[in-house]
Amino acid sequence: MAGVRRRGRDLERTLLDAAWEELTEYGYHRMTMAGVAERAGAAKSVLYRRWPDKSALVRTLVEARVPRLGDPPVTGDLRADVVSALEILRAAYRGLAVLADADPALCSRLRHEADVDAVARIVRALMAVGVNPEPIGSRILRVPIDLVVRDVLDGGESAPGEIVDEVFLPLVRLRTESRPEATAGGK
Repeated sequence: MAGVRRRGRDLERTLLDAAWEELTEYGYHRMTMAGVAERAGAAKSVLYRRWPDKSALVRTLVEARVPRLGDPPVTGDLRADVVSALEILRAAYRGLAVLADADPALCSRLRHEADVDAVARIVRALMAVGVNPEPIGSRILRVPIDLVVRDVLDGGESAPGEIVDEVFLPLVRLRTESRPEATAGGK
């Protein structure tokens, strides 16, 4: 088979795409380096030059494919910002589900990072609209995150907009209306 020889980023993207397809189709335990190579149209040696084994390939794959909240801009629309954070968190947890059996320690670390990022994003969103997150409390800040995570782990189709509208925003309103110090400057 005479094809175009791929190199560099193009080759790595092809290999990672093939690995993702194998992983999602067969799961970690049934995924093989030979299957990835065949799907990518590459020799196994090409894979082994980049990754010493299947677990290293999957770690690279998950770190490349699992969304991170990072530091996206806060728009000043509390609902939209929190929904956005929860949607990214939901996608991250779904991506991490394939890693649970493969590398539990890495999966745990990435889940923790996703949770911390989500809380930080919600705090920034609150502050952008003049709400002091301290009186709201860490438990209330975690409620929408925990609901999304629980739903993903149960295999459900969480709707972050509903969680924000029906649970999070009413709790925030309740806390900020009952405590004047919850708004910036005590207003």
